[in-house]
Amino acid sequence: MPRCIFHLDLDTFFVAVERLLDPTLQGKPVIVSPGTARSVVATASYEARKFGVHSAMPFAQARRLCPQAVIVPGNFPAYQKASCAFFHILEAFSPDIEPASLDEAYIDYTNCQELFGPSLSAAGLIQRQVKSELGLDVSIGISTSKAVSKITSDLAKPSGILYVLPGYEAKLLAPLSIRKLMGIGPKSEPRYRAHGIRTIGDLAQLPKTLVTRVFGETGRILQNMARGEDYSPVQRRQSAKSLSHEETFAHDTTDREFLRHALHRLVCELGYRLRRYNLRTQKLCVKVRYADFSLHTRSQSLPRPTNLDGRLFETAVSLLDRLLIRRVRVRLLGFVAQDLAKHDQQLCLPDTPARERLDSLLMAADKLRSRYGYSIVQWASLLRREAE
Repeated sequence: MPRCIFHLDLDTFFVAVERLLDPTLQGKPVIVSPGTARSVVATASYEARKFGVHSAMPFAQARRLCPQAVIVPGNFPAYQKASCAFFHILEAFSPDIEPASLDEAYIDYTNCQELFGPSLSAAGLIQRQVKSELGLDVSIGISTSKAVSKITSDLAKPSGILYVLPGYEAKLLAPLSIRKLMGIGPKSEPRYRAHGIRTIGDLAQLPKTLVTRVFGETGRILQNMARGEDYSPVQRRQSAKSLSHEETFAHDTTDREFLRHALHRLVCELGYRLRRYNLRTQKLCVKVRYADFSLHTRSQSLPRPTNLDGRLFETAVSLLDRLLIRRVRVRLLGFVAQDLAKHDQQLCLPDTPARERLDSLLMAADKLRSRYGYSIVQWASLLRREAE
């Protein structure tokens, strides 16, 4: 039996979630971005894309192209919550799910057709369930391989389903731009075009020996994809080994108080994520990218795992102080929690009563954040600094 691989991609995911939170954004050009001079576009609505705005574009350029767009800074906890609900729906259709990002995934549906019927029927069922339960649209590509399904889901946008019959993969791909292939981006595309390769079909028709000689092993793999020959397996979700948050500042700075405040904010956001996933961390890392673009990190193991904001910040700020001995302006600050473990048992701590009170406080705050958004509850120290 030929393999049956789905690629599912939520349409303009960040924008769609923002519109669920604020229905007044419906029909308007929306750009999700921090909106600072150095930031980039995370995603843009179809209304904004008509003006040439796209993901990863510098924000300043996007603003020039679509000055009437509504700028939304983003709500990562809300995106994370919607993503978890999306994957929960997918888990009912197959045990073999490979997340590609928050809003896209591969499913190996080969051995599940007796449960949910033919692939097209199952894809339609998934679409309707995602729409009815989450209010989100999803585009689905179906073929015998991950590479082809990824391309076909993009062709199916918005909110479509495209199924490629086994044996017709190369025919479908042939007229498409070479940029449609995974692994060919703006830097590598000119190399292929310099050899007269403009479409996927151009690459598929070349002798294999020539492709390998000119483009190496990567070229050979890409040619196999161009011919619809991709046998890479769908790999099941792996447990996260680390969680991180980082911020690029609008202006490079050496202000220690500003940097400590920024780090405190990053720590609290990451602590919230740890508690939501029922995780604790036993190793912390702070990273700093200086104005000269050099990246430096400091890390430290903790005596016991934790997910408490105060304990995390106490260690994080000591790591930051060790990084700031250089009198060089800071461009980016990041915080990473490593050595993650499920919080399945009660640890014996010397300050159990205080720990229980703080756990209760954070639990109540997290419940409010889950319902009303992360910013609904903040530490007073963060609010004081922002008010200054």
